[in-house]
Amino acid sequence: MVRLIEVSRRFGATVAVDRISLELARGAFLTILGPSGCGKTTLLRMIAGFIAPSAGEIVVHGRPVADLPPWKRSIGMVFQRLALFPHLTAFGNVAYPLQMRGFPRDGIADRVARYLRLVRLEGLGGRRPHELSGGQQQRVAIARALVFEPDLLLLDEPLAALDKKLREDMQLEFRRIQQELGVTTINVTHDQREALVMSDRVLVMDQGRLQQAGTPEETYARPANRFVAGFIGLTNFLPAEVVDRGPGATRLRIGALEITLPGATARPAAGPIEVALRAERIRLLAPDEAAEITVAGTIAAAVFEGDRVVYEVGVPALGPQTLKLYDLDPLGHGRRRPGEPVRLGWLARDLLTFTP
Repeated sequence: MVRLIEVSRRFGATVAVDRISLELARGAFLTILGPSGCGKTTLLRMIAGFIAPSAGEIVVHGRPVADLPPWKRSIGMVFQRLALFPHLTAFGNVAYPLQMRGFPRDGIADRVARYLRLVRLEGLGGRRPHELSGGQQQRVAIARALVFEPDLLLLDEPLAALDKKLREDMQLEFRRIQQELGVTTINVTHDQREALVMSDRVLVMDQGRLQQAGTPEETYARPANRFVAGFIGLTNFLPAEVVDRGPGATRLRIGALEITLPGATARPAAGPIEVALRAERIRLLAPDEAAEITVAGTIAAAVFEGDRVVYEVGVPALGPQTLKLYDLDPLGHGRRRPGEPVRLGWLARDLLTFTP
């Protein structure tokens, strides 16, 4: 449904998007993920037709769209600022795209009613935007973007302004609607959870460049580089050195600790590298509990987040850097206090290695 071929965009000397290529199948949900200023919104606006590429080609539904203005691209869009017409009712806002496209007047009411049902706003069509909650306004914007049955739906951080609970609810709602309709969707966000929850594929960008493209599971479990590993999830990075690398194992030294990784994991035969270990892969061990890799440490800080505690632990064997980890059962385990000695454990296969 969507194909980008070496698409770039320059603003003077600044390269906002640098040679991005991708293919997106019909009915798929892609999220473009990255920090502020990475070029993701510029890329979305080029697909929409609001900005022309400096180089490359954009193809939608098998047709190059360089010469098509936005209103001829069969694209629905939901913005961060929803841009609902305040003087129109929910019904009027949803009907507006049909009226502008010359949809037969006698079919508009049924079509609008069907899409208001789809977004669970039955009986609220007569309300104006200020009479609706934030989540309900989001649903009106979704219905308006979909009512004319576009080939492609673009989402420009539409959930960014919502509170955490409503944002998480709307992530599931967006996914439900997208799957029910089968509309090809591209979402832009800096929210890691949103990207992982909503998407079939995730495209990670930084400084205008593609860092990784894959399924949410691939992107999380096998990050392509240090940036992706650090941007998605809570990750500890530790300096290490390759002591020996054979065909079946790699031996690393991290501080005073030597660890053998299965397979020829680290790229250099010897020398400095960086090791990454995600917070959720580290366990707080009971006094009699064993683990493949075990280290002793001291609680440096603890942050209670309700469903988990985030601990920061000093581990002398690993050097001056602390390790961050989660306890996902704080009520069952009890709260550890700063200064309390602990034992930590993890598996060798949980270590990711990157060359500096």
